[in-house]
Amino acid sequence: MNITFLLKDGTKKSVSFEEGQTVLQVAEKNGIKLNSNCEGFGVCGGCHVKIENLSDKLPEISEKEDDTLDRVSGVSMDSRLACQVVLNSSLDGLIVKLI
Repeated sequence: MNITFLLKDGTKKSVSFEEGQTVLQVAEKNGIKLNSNCEGFGVCGGCHVKIENLSDKLPEISEKEDDTLDRVSGVSMDSRLACQVVLNSSLDGLIVKLI
């Protein structure tokens, strides 16, 4: 299963993932740096990303994630915290834009 990251410099990086990993874990495992300071607990907002496709297949946003996104600038309907999106087979081909 694959996920594509749209990097800040405009390049794309496609990598594989295993079911149960978070988007943040996959990014870090593949040398893609996000500004996460809370070690994946969903409270800092540093791993804010935009989901470019498959939004309807994402796990529902939690109240904690929603509260954190309320404090982050540049949030849109496609915003998620990379540490809170747990990947599964229905998300094969997901495209994530780094903010």
